[in-house]
Amino acid sequence: MPNLPLGIPSNVEKYFYNRKNGLVKIKSFLNTLNQNVANQILITGNRGVRKSFLLKKLLLELPEDILTSYIDISNLYGIQKGNLTEEQIMQALLENMNSSLRNDDDTLKKKIQNSIKDLILQIKNKEYDFKDAGSVFGVGIPDITDDYQKLSKFVMEYPQKIVDSSKGKIKGFVIVIDEFQFIGELESPEAFFWLIRSFTQKQDNVSYIFTGSTSTTSEMVNKLNGITGAFGNRMIQFNLDPFTKKETKNYLKERVNEIKFTDEGLKRFYKCTIGYPAYINSFCNMMSSSILYDENEVIHEFYQKLEQIAVKWVTIWSSLSNQEKDIISTLVENKSLKWNELIKKLDFSESTVRKNLIKLKNKGLINHHNKIYNVEDYMLSSWLKNEKDKNGFYPS
Repeated sequence: MPNLPLGIPSNVEKYFYNRKNGLVKIKSFLNTLNQNVANQILITGNRGVRKSFLLKKLLLELPEDILTSYIDISNLYGIQKGNLTEEQIMQALLENMNSSLRNDDDTLKKKIQNSIKDLILQIKNKEYDFKDAGSVFGVGIPDITDDYQKLSKFVMEYPQKIVDSSKGKIKGFVIVIDEFQFIGELESPEAFFWLIRSFTQKQDNVSYIFTGSTSTTSEMVNKLNGITGAFGNRMIQFNLDPFTKKETKNYLKERVNEIKFTDEGLKRFYKCTIGYPAYINSFCNMMSSSILYDENEVIHEFYQKLEQIAVKWVTIWSSLSNQEKDIISTLVENKSLKWNELIKKLDFSESTVRKNLIKLKNKGLINHHNKIYNVEDYMLSSWLKNEKDKNGFYPS
């Protein structure tokens, strides 16, 4: 039985496949940091397309004079049990930026890191009183308890000040904000995006990469980089697509050559996984080298093992509220609905529906385009339909 990675393995190089063009493209945008030109980048793509895998590979390959920082907003959202605040994101950004300076013999880096670690502790305790670090950065340090404006200014100026203080030893700072759509849970996500934009306009050596499990037309993408969004279409934006049929065939041949398909079986396999690497890997891990998979065998195996193949959706589903589950189940049942149609089919108030739809869109589970709501991910819909067919009801 194959053993393909379902998450991001420690050996990224071994399992990296078919994203070299995307990697080269992003690197070319970041290389301008050496000429004091900072590009801001937005990468979209549905869950399972392996955006995070690509980014981990990218960060490993950037030169030593480019510092990197990575935060996953979905993890932060989970840790905070859904009560996400701007201050928590700022704290996470500062911690991760500072961690990029560790394990280095450079005296300057060590001095900066040691100067800032006490501030991080004080931020956690909401005691913003760390004036001594000002002599290192020349940045106004927060000195008033719970002064978010001064805290955010300090954090946003921090990466550029590191570059400036290095006297040419550090060329740039790349900050990855993964699953950015969860920023939509803030009281005012637009204000948060505008805050970042206001500082990037004045920074020549700091590039932000926003990535999200969302479509290119989603509400959060528009708030970040739409015509009226914070970056106003000025970000370099591209969507990470699933594998094509040919790419899927070549991937299977290279990574799991022991699994055999007929031509029709391979077509059905692609239809089941729709070219998403995460689904390809999880499905392959359920398959046997002793079977020749024709179309019927693939269909049988897919539905027999669907819960294991869609395991991440089982986990996500269990974390949703009953109202969120009702909305998704209703959309799965009806494929897609307009607002008025959806309201008629649900038993709670319009304000409750609206609030939960915002949450589901921010989590990348619901798509809203041309006034139509539908479930974003094919695999989630497939798993829910299969559970309904087997048991007569959707999972609780």
